[in-house]
Amino acid sequence: MEAAEDNTTAPEREEKADALSSGPTGIAGSDLERRAASRLVEELESKGRAARLQEVRIPASESATLALHSAIVIAASLLGLKWPAIGATICLIATFSFYSERGLGLRLIGRAIPGRRTSNVLSPPPGPAWEEVEVILATGYDVPDSYPVGEWLSRRFSGRITTDRFLFYGGMIGTFAALMMRAVGIEDTSLDIFQTLTTAIPMAVIAAQIDRHLAGTPIATQEDLAPARDVMAAAQEADNESEGDSGVAVCLFGAEYAAAGGANTFFSDSRLKLKDGCALVNLVRGARASAPEVTGSEGDLMPTRMSPDLAASSPLKPKTVALRNETAATIARRRGLRATSVVGRGEAGVDLLLDASEGALPDDEAET
Repeated sequence: MEAAEDNTTAPEREEKADALSSGPTGIAGSDLERRAASRLVEELESKGRAARLQEVRIPASESATLALHSAIVIAASLLGLKWPAIGATICLIATFSFYSERGLGLRLIGRAIPGRRTSNVLSPPPGPAWEEVEVILATGYDVPDSYPVGEWLSRRFSGRITTDRFLFYGGMIGTFAALMMRAVGIEDTSLDIFQTLTTAIPMAVIAAQIDRHLAGTPIATQEDLAPARDVMAAAQEADNESEGDSGVAVCLFGAEYAAAGGANTFFSDSRLKLKDGCALVNLVRGARASAPEVTGSEGDLMPTRMSPDLAASSPLKPKTVALRNETAATIARRRGLRATSVVGRGEAGVDLLLDASEGALPDDEAET
């Protein structure tokens, strides 16, 4: 599909792009997020790229998942006071389901919660053109919802203690251990205290989700669309250098901050055919004025090893960091693609995106 001829001048095109991208985005599944997706399609088209919305269904919110699994553990603990073996079995099932969903991206008990809808912005549109894509430049365009407790834990413990780890290791495994001791006939005051403490953890997690809900919807700004604009700028520069045949695709994923929901649905589509050796370079907005970095691992309960070597030849010499959140790059790696996330912003972030993209090309193409 060829883009229509654009006779506007460069300043006019820039003004048009700014007008199209004006206005904030929103949290996953919100009306503001859908409006932002439509604006981003128009902006890509204004840059001479064919683009389309892909409507996708994503899992329930993280808050609902945490609350559901926490409630099951509390019920198992109470039931285990009379029937320890049954309570331990239920707790084990909840623990396995939580690990599977939050660590491996496989939903089990979470399937009982209704999902939501979001949109991916894709260029090229879905179809045969993806079989020729060499590099996918990706980022999200939604904003994370408010989570006062999660943000406090991240700041206080520098990411070493998270809600997932707190609930999984302290609440779930701890409660299971207490119930198993009861099942083999151990009964004493210290065990009662231990089980009370482990059961209090999922109760605290549920309270944190209530607080999260009461915190309300975060205030979104135009700055939240900065990563999407940086990705589009990098793609446009790659297109200009190759005279429109760069082999670069753009994916602006919905629900990126909601456990990479849009990316998960995109890469799970059996109709998607990608070229052998295709790689993904994702962009995560970093701190202002900080040097751009690349991720060596991503994920919390089950970290996924990334491909920071894609940027090994970059003159920026990025530092390799670990990211607790799941991103589109995490999902791509689980599907067998080479992938990493660039943590940065602005011109330096765009430059590192381009460097990593060049590092993802086959050797013979990179040399030419």
